Amino acid sequence: MFKIKESIRAIAPYIPGKPVKEVERELGIKNSIKLASNENAWGFSPKAKTAMEEAIKEANIYPDGNSFYLRKKIAEFENLPIENIMVGNGSNEVLEIIMRLGLDHTTNVVSSEYAFAMYRIVTEACEAKYIASKAKEYRFDAKAIMDACDSNTAIIVIDNPNNPTGTYLPYEQMLEILKFAKKNNILFISDEAYIEFVRAKDCKTMMGVLNEYDNLVVTKTFSKAYGLCGLRVGYGVASKEIITMANRIRETFNVNVVAQYAATAALDDQDFVKEVVKKTHEGIDYFKTELKSLGLNYLHTECNFMLVETPGDGKTFFEKLLKLGVIVRPMGGYGLPNHIRLSIGTMEQNKKVITAIRSLLK
Repeated sequence: MFKIKESIRAIAPYIPGKPVKEVERELGIKNSIKLASNENAWGFSPKAKTAMEEAIKEANIYPDGNSFYLRKKIAEFENLPIENIMVGNGSNEVLEIIMRLGLDHTTNVVSSEYAFAMYRIVTEACEAKYIASKAKEYRFDAKAIMDACDSNTAIIVIDNPNNPTGTYLPYEQMLEILKFAKKNNILFISDEAYIEFVRAKDCKTMMGVLNEYDNLVVTKTFSKAYGLCGLRVGYGVASKEIITMANRIRETFNVNVVAQYAATAALDDQDFVKEVVKKTHEGIDYFKTELKSLGLNYLHTECNFMLVETPGDGKTFFEKLLKLGVIVRPMGGYGLPNHIRLSIGTMEQNKKVITAIRSLLK
């Protein structure tokens, strides 16, 4: 029998949010809503839809293996050379490929408590050690992150702002970590999947210093603000050397033709993105008011979701909401057993969630 490595057997798998159809089939209910996976409730740009319809005509041939036109559009959008950009099957794939470049059983990766679960999974799949520094009041602690590093640290990876807490590290602290990493020959990955939703003035993209630091990688996605999560497309920006090496182990034709066309067109419709962000902020403000009136605690968020403290066990609260046709995400897997993560939906969906929560509290 094929022998599977024990390091793989030991990995706790990532558990995605429950699909609407599965919940309705299991519980025998209809008209349920899913606010569990931080998806874009308003769909995607009409320009992306037109591009998809055009792309499907080419589904019988392989896509551009180098995603040239999408990379060219990203290069123009980010004002960077095309050689500094790679695209992937979601930003998750980009993160995985780049992390694989420098990890083995002798190295470790430093992140933080409450950081995105995939960092640990990729690290352990590479047989490296994952170190989660302590957070401070649900927020990443820059000093704790740097203190957790040692001579075997190959990578520091942070999602900023963070999923699932919605909190962030200020730009100056991110820069402090980046300088520390540079001094100690550590790769620093800034995962900016939710950067479009940020309102805080001191939370900024790290793109502006990419030319100054050859140890910096920034990843972004088309899944959230652009609404293309079903197509799985994202990108990473780094030094030419890192991108060149990453392309050596990247899967050939890793981004399908429909995703390439749609993402290219989506970048041309920033008005759509701005409207999505505006409606998301309106939803956040609505939830803040309603949750406060219900006596529920929540964290301030810079993302398109909120972390809400539940009365008692979060998984039980999640299961009760399921029966009312509301799918959210229990956070026990992140060490937050008394919390749920609640994605921001349309105002109609948001009101349905509050109605369901109110009925449970009564």
